[in-house]
Amino acid sequence: MIVALVYSGSLSERADDRDTLVQVDEIHSILRELGHEVRLLAFVDSLTDLEYQLKMQGPDFVFNLVEAAAGSDELLYTAAALFEFLDIPYSGCLAPSLALLGRKTRQKQLMSMCGLSTPAYLMAQEQLGPQIHDQTRLIVKSDTEHASLGMDGRSLVLGPDQARTLIEQKKAVYGGQWFAEVYIEGREFNVALLDSGNGIAQVLPMAEMTFQNFGATTPKIVDYAAKWDETSLGYASTVRVFVDQNDPLLDQLARISLQCWLLFDLRGAARVDFRIDEDGSPWILEINANPCLSSDAGFMAAATQAGLSGSDVVQRLIHCGVH
Repeated sequence: MIVALVYSGSLSERADDRDTLVQVDEIHSILRELGHEVRLLAFVDSLTDLEYQLKMQGPDFVFNLVEAAAGSDELLYTAAALFEFLDIPYSGCLAPSLALLGRKTRQKQLMSMCGLSTPAYLMAQEQLGPQIHDQTRLIVKSDTEHASLGMDGRSLVLGPDQARTLIEQKKAVYGGQWFAEVYIEGREFNVALLDSGNGIAQVLPMAEMTFQNFGATTPKIVDYAAKWDETSLGYASTVRVFVDQNDPLLDQLARISLQCWLLFDLRGAARVDFRIDEDGSPWILEINANPCLSSDAGFMAAATQAGLSGSDVVQRLIHCGVH
């Protein structure tokens, strides 16, 4: 089978963007090992050029690794929409779902409407909700970009005034839209979901992100440095641990994650991130419908715990994309 491996071609020199190219190399190798004829196609912010390349190459299938378009993660859905327009089967989530999930606040609105617990939030111009007051601890995040862009220990603020000030500062530095959500002090879990091909996902073994050797005043968050800066304290001290899978809490997280899978009509691979508060109640932080598939990333680590190789995951994604 001729497979077009389509990836974001207009990447910056940021560490998270460089990691994207590692993912491309690894998936390229797996596809070739599986016997596919692979065409590497860079999506460089022009749908017209990508359409031309696809028509020239005539692939049977697209393995979609596009993570941004026109410099924004929010617009990654446009590549998937083009594959659908050209009637080429492709891996991963469908374009309408990617578009819906492109803003974290949009995710949160729909989750709240459907009775799923997610922390309350505010935008720069929105009025306060009853859960947010002057003494509320808030964490400021990008609404549209992933990889914890712009997040560090100073992202944790007190009250809406500090939050709005920091939101404007982050917008000035990084662009895009920003928001602040209620900070949940507690344990953090990542739940990886892999398509089973029958409309339901397989819940892979769950990982807890542990915060080791953090000082009493250091915010326990997986910030940008903890993800990408190998020289940082956070990188060394933020450790993924696969917990006892018989813990009743994990049954609850699995059930909620599968609700998210159905609610957002997910396909292929996804990840749901949670915080657990001091009362043991789970709160959904966000849903990632385009998780990294590098061998050292959380999704593949969970797959390995389930006894699945990288080839197994890629084959599953192809099968579910074709059907």
